[in-house]
Amino acid sequence: MSDTIALLSNVTIESLALRVKKEIERSEEEFRENQRSRRPNEPRPPGFDEEGVRRGQRSQQLSEPRPPELNEEGVRGGQRSQRLSEPRPPELQIEVFTPPGFDTWRPELLNPSSALWEDRVKTIYVILHGPAIFPEGAARFAEILSEPLNILAQARTEHKDKILVVSTLDLPSSSASPLTGVNFSARATAHWRNELEKMDFPILDLSELVAETGRERFYSPKMWYFGSLPFSGQGEILLAREILRIEKAVRGKRKKCLVLDLDGTLWGGVIGEDGVEGIALASSGMGSQYRDLQRVAKELSERGILLAIASKNNLEDALRPFREHPNMLLKEENFVKIKADWNPKPANIAAIAKELNIGLDSLVFIDDNPVEREAVKTVLPQVAVPDFPDGDTSQLPAFMKNVARRYFTTLRVEKEDLQKTEMYRAEAEREAARNSHLSLDDYLASLEMKLTLYRLRPGDRHAGEIARAAQLTQKTNQFNLTSRRYTEADLAAMTNDDRVRVWMAELHDRFGDYGRICLAIARLDTRAPDEPAATIDTFLMSCRVMGRGVEDAVLGCVERALVDEGVTTIRGEYRETSQNEPVRGFWDKMGYEPETNLPGEGMWVLRAPLNERRTKICLNC
Repeated sequence: MSDTIALLSNVTIESLALRVKKEIERSEEEFRENQRSRRPNEPRPPGFDEEGVRRGQRSQQLSEPRPPELNEEGVRGGQRSQRLSEPRPPELQIEVFTPPGFDTWRPELLNPSSALWEDRVKTIYVILHGPAIFPEGAARFAEILSEPLNILAQARTEHKDKILVVSTLDLPSSSASPLTGVNFSARATAHWRNELEKMDFPILDLSELVAETGRERFYSPKMWYFGSLPFSGQGEILLAREILRIEKAVRGKRKKCLVLDLDGTLWGGVIGEDGVEGIALASSGMGSQYRDLQRVAKELSERGILLAIASKNNLEDALRPFREHPNMLLKEENFVKIKADWNPKPANIAAIAKELNIGLDSLVFIDDNPVEREAVKTVLPQVAVPDFPDGDTSQLPAFMKNVARRYFTTLRVEKEDLQKTEMYRAEAEREAARNSHLSLDDYLASLEMKLTLYRLRPGDRHAGEIARAAQLTQKTNQFNLTSRRYTEADLAAMTNDDRVRVWMAELHDRFGDYGRICLAIARLDTRAPDEPAATIDTFLMSCRVMGRGVEDAVLGCVERALVDEGVTTIRGEYRETSQNEPVRGFWDKMGYEPETNLPGEGMWVLRAPLNERRTKICLNC
C-alpha cells in the first residue's frame, strides 16, 4: 500500500493536488527509464566500443582487454543495483490527499478525528497564501501570525508520527507604502520564517520560488478572483515539483557522491595544453562562472556530500590548479577520490563507487563532454548524469544549484554529514595500517575500537538523534537485514511505543570518530506469558565498519538488554533485496536457528540461555 502526503491550505488547491500526482507519475516513469539496464544480449548503441565509450575517443587501443573486474556491462562486480530479472520498484509510491472544503486547514489540524492523522498519511504540507492571511494589510502581523503558529506547534506536539512541512509567506508590499515608511509586508514574511526556523519546521520556500519565477508568472489574478485559486499553471507546476523534491528528502532519497570532470567543468580550457596561467578561472569576468560553480560544489562537500574526480588527464597536470591557482576554491582535501588518468570514465566511476563502498545509484556525474556523458549513461545507467549547459557557460552556477537541489536535498544536516570527507580520509589511514599488519586480528586490535550503544527515548538527551536514525534506515543498503525505510516521524512514534525498543551505536578508534553507525529496532511480543519474545525488526550498520566485528558486539549488547527485560526468545528477520546479499547468512553465523526460511526471506530464532559474545571491542552498553 502506498503512503500518503496531505496538502493543506487557506485557499483552493485541488488543482495543485492533481499537479503533484502528475509529477509523481512523471518522476516514477523517469526513474524506471533511468534504471532500466540493458540485457546481456542487447546490442550496444552504434558507435560505441565494448566498454561503452564512443569509438575514437579512447587514448587506449580498442584491443586492450577490459579491466578484470568489469563484467559484460562495464560495471565492476557487485556494483549493479539490481539483478537483470529483478523488477525495480518505483522511486516513490505515494498518494495525494486534500481535505474537503475551503480554508479548512486550521480545523483539520486541530481535529483529532481528521483523516490527516490516519496511519496512511506520512507528510503534511501546509501551503499558505499570504494575502489571504492578511486581507487588510500586515501592520498587526505579530498578533495575526501568533494563532497559526500556535496551531502548527500544537498539531506537531500531538502527532509526533507525522512530518509537517510549512511554506514561507509571499506577501507583496502595499502599493500605497511611502518611500520612508515601514514595510510591514517584509517584516511579516521575515517574522513568519524566523518563527518556523526557531520551531525547527521543515520549510517549503514559497517566497523563493516566487522570486525566481516572477510574481506575474507565478500567480493568476483571474483564477484568484474567479475561484480562489491563486497560482498560475506554471506556478502550480513549480510548487508540485518543490513538494516532490522535499518528499524525496523526507524519504532519504539524496545521492551520496558528486563525481566531477576537470577541463571545461571546474575551469575553462585544458590544463595540459593551456597551463595554470591559461585556464579560465577568476574572481570576476568570464572566469568567475567556474569559480561560482566550484562554490556550490564546496557547499555540498561541507553538507556531507562526497566529492570525487573522474578526468582524462595526467595526474600531475590535473592537480596543479588545486595547488597553484589563486582562484581555485576547491582543494585536494575536498575530494575523497581523484581518478585522473586515461582509463574509460565508466571504469573509473565504477571504481570510485567500489572504493567508497557505495552503490552506483548513489552517484551523480558532471562532465562538459557529451560523448563522455553518453558513455556513462550507456554503461552505468544507475548513475545520474544531468545535461550540461552546452554553449552557454554563464548558466554554470545556476546549473550547479539545480543539481544540488535536485539530487542532494536533505531534511537536515547531521553531525556525520559535516565530518563525512574527514571520515573517508581517516578510512584511508586505516587501510594503510591494515596493510602493515600480518593478521586481521592484530590489525583490529591495533585500532583500539570503542563502541557505545544507547537506547533512543522520547524527551531525553538522545531525542535529537532520531533524525540520524531515520537517515540510516534510508541510506544503508548492504548491511541491512530487512531494508525497512523509516522517516523521522515513524521513529519518533516507535520511541513512544512501550512495545518497541530502538538502539543507536557510536564507534570511534585511534584514527577518529566513525559517528553513529548502527541501528537496531526490536518489537516485544508478550502474547505468550511463558515465553516472552522479541523480534528484531531492523538491524543495520554503515558499510564503513563492515568486517571489523562491530555487528557481533552490537548484537551482543542488544541481546543482553532484551534478556534483562525478561525476554527468553529472540527472533531475527532477513528480507532479501538486490543489495543486501552480504548479510544473507548473518543469523546463521550468529548462532540463530532457522524457524522459517522462504525464498528471499526468513526468520531465525535464539532462545535463552544466551552465550556471551566474544569481542575485542571496548563496550559501553
